[in-house]
Amino acid sequence: MDEDIDTLVRRVDEDRWLASRFASAQVRARLRAIYAVNYEIARTAETVSEAGIGQIRLAWWREALQEIAQGAAPRAHPVLEAYAAAAAEGSMPAAAWDAMIDARELDLEAAPFASWSDVDAYLDATAGNVMRLALAACGAPREERGLVEPAAWAWGYVGLLRAQPAWKARGREILPRENGSVEKMMARADQAHLAARAMTVTSVAFPAFGYVALAPVYLRGLRRGQTSEPLFSRQLRLVAAAATGRI
Repeated sequence: MDEDIDTLVRRVDEDRWLASRFASAQVRARLRAIYAVNYEIARTAETVSEAGIGQIRLAWWREALQEIAQGAAPRAHPVLEAYAAAAAEGSMPAAAWDAMIDARELDLEAAPFASWSDVDAYLDATAGNVMRLALAACGAPREERGLVEPAAWAWGYVGLLRAQPAWKARGREILPRENGSVEKMMARADQAHLAARAMTVTSVAFPAFGYVALAPVYLRGLRRGQTSEPLFSRQLRLVAAAATGRI
């Protein structure tokens, strides 16, 4: 890999990278390792031409992460080496990776969601488990985990909406087959964000999901037909959220 892990995460997952800046250097290292592994798993569907090849790639990551959880040396991959170092410093919920990889197999299907409950379960297994791993990396108290479900839905719905053009270009559909519409997905994202914002986030937990504060910023842009937002406005929003403890 030509770029280091920090540069990689900033390039491919800048909002999580920005929120991680509110943590200590030691915690930042753990977070970027988690986000780098998540990126490698999440991009599977974009890098393969056949579902069978994607399943093989996902199985490789599952086995590699299970080996680390069992105390084995990491396979020769810079992202795994970074994650092994992070996992050695604290208890990471290894089952979160298994659930995430199970859900990512849906990315290999053309129309993976039958209903809104299917979408919610997928977002909890993907965005939600990234948050659970990040909370463990931050050493956040267990009660903070009550925020994960609404935060994962808010961020996950926004992510699906922003990714819709890329999904359509690959002949895939983000909307559920039952009663699905972009407007309803936006409404569900709004509702989930309001539920998450009703809870207070401690400074210890903020780096793990402070970026969810950007969900309404992206939703406003999406309603104008924009999928990205200026860096400076995102930075200001994160600083305000960190100061108030409201995402």
